[in-house]
Amino acid sequence: TAIGNDTLGQSISLNSVPALESLFGLRNVAGALQGSLIIEHADQLASLEGLEGITAIGNDTLGQSISLNSVPALESVTGLRGVEGALPGSLRINYADQLVSLDGLEGITAIGKELEGKSIHLRSVPALQSIVGLRSLAGAL
Repeated sequence: TAIGNDTLGQSISLNSVPALESLFGLRNVAGALQGSLIIEHADQLASLEGLEGITAIGNDTLGQSISLNSVPALESVTGLRGVEGALPGSLRINYADQLVSLDGLEGITAIGKELEGKSIHLRSVPALQSIVGLRSLAGAL
């Protein structure tokens, strides 16, 4: 089952949801996202649990596949453990103060580029101790 996208190429976009604590309500979303997964300004979100049924992620008009921005309470991305194969766009994680590792991204084998030319963009992730979750990446970025 494929999940469509909007005119910006986004399949799931959660923006300016400062009180959101859980994605469990999305637990029945399954299959491939044609567009990107964007979560921004979700101050209370600690995990991506609820997204385990997503098996692939496309990209948006900016060339992003996964963008997690201003998610200061995010501790884990293991909710994305069902995603396998190549991301056609970039992986962006910004301002994720509590994120310790990228465990859960082991199924991703390649990452494309966004319009700015970046494949992986990690910024202001001060607790990050390990990127071993990206160990399945192969080839050029």
